[in-house]
Amino acid sequence: AERAFTAVASLADVLQAALTSPLARIGAGTLGAADRRRLIESGAGADADAADELVAIAEQAGLLAADGRTLLVTAPGLTWLHSSTIERWLTVAAALIDALPRALRPVEDGEAGDRVDRGWIDVDAWPGAYPYDPAWRARADAMLTALRRWAVLDATGAAPAWTRPAAAGGDIDADALAALLPPEVDRVYLQNDLTAIAPGSLAPHLDMRLRSMARRESRAQASSYRFTADSLADALTAGETAQTLRAFLEELSLTGLPQPLAYEIERSASRHGALRVGPDGLGHTRVTSDDEALLRTVAVDQALRPLGLVPSGEASGGDALLTRSSPDTAFWMIADARYPVVAVDENGDRRALDRHRLAGAAQPAPEPVAVYAGLLARLRSAESGDADAAWLGRELEQAVRARETIVVAVRLPDGTEREFTIEATGLGGGRLRGLDRNVDVERTLPVSSITRVSPA
Repeated sequence: AERAFTAVASLADVLQAALTSPLARIGAGTLGAADRRRLIESGAGADADAADELVAIAEQAGLLAADGRTLLVTAPGLTWLHSSTIERWLTVAAALIDALPRALRPVEDGEAGDRVDRGWIDVDAWPGAYPYDPAWRARADAMLTALRRWAVLDATGAAPAWTRPAAAGGDIDADALAALLPPEVDRVYLQNDLTAIAPGSLAPHLDMRLRSMARRESRAQASSYRFTADSLADALTAGETAQTLRAFLEELSLTGLPQPLAYEIERSASRHGALRVGPDGLGHTRVTSDDEALLRTVAVDQALRPLGLVPSGEASGGDALLTRSSPDTAFWMIADARYPVVAVDENGDRRALDRHRLAGAAQPAPEPVAVYAGLLARLRSAESGDADAAWLGRELEQAVRARETIVVAVRLPDGTEREFTIEATGLGGGRLRGLDRNVDVERTLPVSSITRVSPA
């Protein structure tokens, strides 16, 4: 149960990291070294093997999906992040069990060879399930490793109490596992040092919201979070306001809203929005501000040079800068440069942007018949001509090498056939050469006109 709880929390951290910055893959399809190190440093994986296993589990469960050379969180993955701990575990466990190949399913009583669709055979028999597949043992080991990490199996390969019914073909006993997991809490202690302490496992949807405005410092059954000017600015950039921040924290806190935190929220909110980014209605993106000095700083910032910001003269409320980049691109580049920026529409009204880029919907796998139907049709249509031509070519080559005397049937231009008894002497350029013993003349016959060959 402790392993199940740890695995769920670790996989949630992997998805959180992928939301912040997509995970890169190398040519072999495995996780890149830089992102593997990032996951280890964030606490998502204890070591490189754990990080790789968690990413593989997320892919198999459909929570992560490949998009070119990167791994992105899917829409089901984002939903999974907002689920409770037990729901998170059940979703992934069901995906891992459903993915087991048919040879690992038990045989139905009384019908040898007829396997059921649920449950699995003893793990000691897994290595021999596909004896003629050289890659099977590595695949079986990978599946066992994933099932053990997710606490579907224990360290010995046996099913614990909550998956024992599933091993026999039934359903997972979620209550048996839930009784052993630490209870979730929905309140935290806000402290004067701008930290928040959760006295237990914070409900996932609250943890997601809290981490959008505070940096998590430690992860355990009692996690700690720290509010900073940058973390509050990120929350304001993502669409929060001072009012929504105060309302959420006051409802979440067991100790009220400490004065230092309230002051920091007001200070961040007062600074935020000094820059406004939005479309100008003419195909450009406009960056405006009431602070001319701030605009001049932005215009010469080397980090923003790719935007190609140019002055546009006077605009309503102050000067402005124009760029050909899209409003979203300009907004996020300016936000990453740590400027107090908000996104607005053409009317100047504030709008919230979601930076998270999710993987596209997975395309259903085509039926094997549809995949190979065209190939089979081409093979069948070419079977008689190509196969016969290949056989005829081999017979002629063998006759030439042995200088055999053969009977060759040739189709003439008028559609009739005529047989020649010749000693094969050469084959090339699409023609067969041979000595006709009957008339003592060397003949050259086009191979395309030869219909059959037989020994003389």
